Amino acid sequence: FRVVSARNGQDGLALAKKDKPDIILLDIIMGGWDGYETCYRIKQDDDLVKIPILFLSALGDTENKVRAFKAGGVDYVSKPFQKDELLARVETQLELAYLRQNLEREVANQTEKIQLLFEALKLSYDKAQQASILKTEFLRNISHEFRTPMNIVLGMTETLIEDTELTEEQRDYADTVMQAGKRLMDILTNMLNFSQQFKGELKEVISDFHIHGVIDDVLKELSAATEGVQISTEIAPSLYAPLRGNQEDISKVLSKLLDNAIKFTHQGEIVIEVQPIEADDDRRWVRFEIRDTGIGIAKNKQAHLFDIFFQIDGSSTRAYEGLGMGLAVAKMFTENMGGEIGVESIKNRGSTFWFNVPLEQDF
Repeated sequence: FRVVSARNGQDGLALAKKDKPDIILLDIIMGGWDGYETCYRIKQDDDLVKIPILFLSALGDTENKVRAFKAGGVDYVSKPFQKDELLARVETQLELAYLRQNLEREVANQTEKIQLLFEALKLSYDKAQQASILKTEFLRNISHEFRTPMNIVLGMTETLIEDTELTEEQRDYADTVMQAGKRLMDILTNMLNFSQQFKGELKEVISDFHIHGVIDDVLKELSAATEGVQISTEIAPSLYAPLRGNQEDISKVLSKLLDNAIKFTHQGEIVIEVQPIEADDDRRWVRFEIRDTGIGIAKNKQAHLFDIFFQIDGSSTRAYEGLGMGLAVAKMFTENMGGEIGVESIKNRGSTFWFNVPLEQDF
């Protein structure tokens, strides 16, 4: 280290402005300003505010430590101090400061979508940001642009499967890579959706569409996962006419609910039913139901089913993968359309997930 010393707070502030140190070690009892006043004045300077300040004082009582942290200090070492401890604390704070600077530079260079993702995740992280270097590393790592490489992985794997002569064993390996890649991309998409919701940037895109066409597209997308499960569709005759509404969000909600039903239905059937319903307001409402004969959900688990990251079985030995985001995303898109979503389920007998949304059509 190159150490620059000052005899009092006034001189210390002047030297800090001149040399821009990486870290400041600050006593409390000094001539002129005391340590608290000196720290406060340093933190008022825009050029110095991010420099970590480590208090080093013989005042070892809790009250003075609390005052030091409130003044803006990042750590507190009591005198007489141990050299090794002091050096370790200094190195830790320098590393944290370096990581924060790195994180800010990297975030500034990311795409708009990754910036949204970072801000949403940072909200849940801020409370524990100072507790662990690992959490700082986590935020830095997820700031990287990874949609592009994931798209390359998926695209090249698809080309490998469709356009290359493979042995049966090689095809199994490639299919496994494709499935894992799609799961990762789905997780990323869910996270970006939540970040867009936080920023208030989920927009309604209104267009004309046919319900049976939307359902067909969703079933095609999920066709690889439907083996062994019978899926049927029941659409009211009046709903075969063109409708007007948020086709994209309806498709996303159907996909999440149907994927969930397929995941938990090992045998039997899944029925997609769409019916017009009456409402008390001037809007025309349509009800979508996805009924399955799967494992069902216990009554005491249903209240939090649409909460983000909620999992019925949160143990490390659970039988079903996932982060508990799919149903929360479905609720988010349903409410974005001005609709409502819910579930009716009986353990070991099956579930019915439903959502009601307003659409335009003369019934």
